[in-house]
Amino acid sequence: MPEIHSKFEDCVIVVGVGLIGGSIAAAIRQRYPACEVIGVGRCEKRLAAAKAAGLLTDFTTSVTENLLQRSALVVVCLPVDLIAAEVTRIALLAGDDVTITDAGSVKQAICKQVAANERSQRLFVGAHPIAGGEQGGFEYAEADLFSQKVCVVVDTADEARTDRVKRFWRGLECDVVTMTASEHDRTLALTSHLPHVMAAVTTSAVGPENLPMTGSGFRDVTRIAAGDPSLWRAILTGNRDEVIAAIKVAERLLVDYRTALETLDDDGIESLLRAAAEHRSQLDA
Repeated sequence: MPEIHSKFEDCVIVVGVGLIGGSIAAAIRQRYPACEVIGVGRCEKRLAAAKAAGLLTDFTTSVTENLLQRSALVVVCLPVDLIAAEVTRIALLAGDDVTITDAGSVKQAICKQVAANERSQRLFVGAHPIAGGEQGGFEYAEADLFSQKVCVVVDTADEARTDRVKRFWRGLECDVVTMTASEHDRTLALTSHLPHVMAAVTTSAVGPENLPMTGSGFRDVTRIAAGDPSLWRAILTGNRDEVIAAIKVAERLLVDYRTALETLDDDGIESLLRAAAEHRSQLDA
C-alpha cells in the first residue's frame, strides 16, 4: 500500500477536468485535503460545477504566468493529440519549481514533440495511469480510480523531476512502473489499443439488427467500443505503427481459428481456446 500520508504536493493544477482529470482531483481531495487543486478548462460553467462537486479548490479558463510562479505539479489530461502543444505552452510560462506530467495513453509522439522545445523538455515527465472508462466527464470521476492500477512513468535524465512524478502517482495509490516511451507504446498497443479495435470490430460485425440477441458476454467484450470516437481516433493514429503491428498479431490468430475450422481441426480449436483461457486466468491468480 502506498504511503499516502507522506509529503505530497502543495498545489496540483489539472488541465482538462474530465473523467481522468476529475478522478485525479477527487483522489487528491480525498487523500490530501490541504493540497490546492486548481482546474483548468474552456468552460467556466463546467469548472464551477466541478468545484461545487468538491473536486476543485479553484479554477481558471486560462493558465497564466502568475499562476505558475510557485511550486506546483501540472497534470495535462487532454486528448493525446493536444497534450504536447499544451505542455510546451505551459512550460514557457512556468517557473523552475513547476513540473509537468500528463495522463496520455500514447507516449512516443508526445515526448518527441515536447523535446523539440528545450524548456518543455526540461520540465516534462510523461506518464500514463492505466485506468479509465467509456464514460467521459467529471460527473463520472472516482476517487479510487487509480488505486492499485499501474501507472507508467517515462524515465528522463532529470532524476529529481522523475522522482517527483513517481511520488505523485504513488500518492494516488498507483503501482508505478518505469518504461521508455517506445516500450510503453509497443506494450499498450497490445494491452489497450488493440482491445479497443477488437471491441469495435465485434460490435460492427454483429450489427444493430442482431443486438436484441446479445447477452452479457457481448456486453463484456464490447463495453469499451462505446468510448469517444474522436478521442480514440487520436490514440490509434498517435500510436499508428505499433497498433498496426498489434492488429497483425490478431490477424494471424484469426487466421489460425479460421483454418482450424475450415480443416475440421477440432483439436486445434480447443488448443487455441485453452491457450487463451490459461493466459486470461493469470489475471485472477
